Amino acid sequence: MKARGFTLIECLIGLSLSLFIVCAALEFLVSAQKHFFKLKERTETSQSALAALDKMRIDLLHAGRGLAGPVGAGLVEAARATEEELRTTAVQKALTLAAEAQAGDLRLSFSSTADISAGRVICFFDGRTGETRTVARVEPGEVVLSAPLGSGYAPETASVSLLEIIVFFVDRPAGILRRRVNASPAQPLLENTANARWHLDQDADLVRIRLELSIKGAPPHETWVFLKNAALARF
Repeated sequence: MKARGFTLIECLIGLSLSLFIVCAALEFLVSAQKHFFKLKERTETSQSALAALDKMRIDLLHAGRGLAGPVGAGLVEAARATEEELRTTAVQKALTLAAEAQAGDLRLSFSSTADISAGRVICFFDGRTGETRTVARVEPGEVVLSAPLGSGYAPETASVSLLEIIVFFVDRPAGILRRRVNASPAQPLLENTANARWHLDQDADLVRIRLELSIKGAPPHETWVFLKNAALARF
């Protein structure tokens, strides 16, 4: 008895079924791959948001550092929050006057001008009066201010500090949360940022930060930070 093979119709049906199964498997794999990449992107963005919150928390904990007198006198704000930006201020470096500064002076002599550059802010405080001035330019051993001093300051009694001012804001067209230190260009801190909200409770010295991400399904991230230096300046 001769063995019977497959007919053409049977071969076509088998081929069609095989093709259907392969296509279904490929579609499942493509769908699973897309889901995996979306989940990975959501996870990585959430981790980046947590890292950004941690960086902001550290900067806020440093807000008001070395500025107890000026903050307590209302001369400098340790932190400030508006709809557009979150700003922190701290002392980066103590400066020493090489000669007494008189009211009305624009040009001041310092024992060292290292780290001082145009656009930086200097805080002057002698326990009774104080002010902040922006640096217009730096010359060998001297700093030229953008506006004259309102009071005089003696090297022996005055506290003169180079301020570190950090600003956080959302670059909305690019969807990026950025961080700018002093007059340097703003650096990206968090991509895929839909919005960033911050609120400062000045009575409680608390800052609330909420980051909203543009990745579908990614939850918002939020934290509260206590401004310890601002609170200490009250006493």
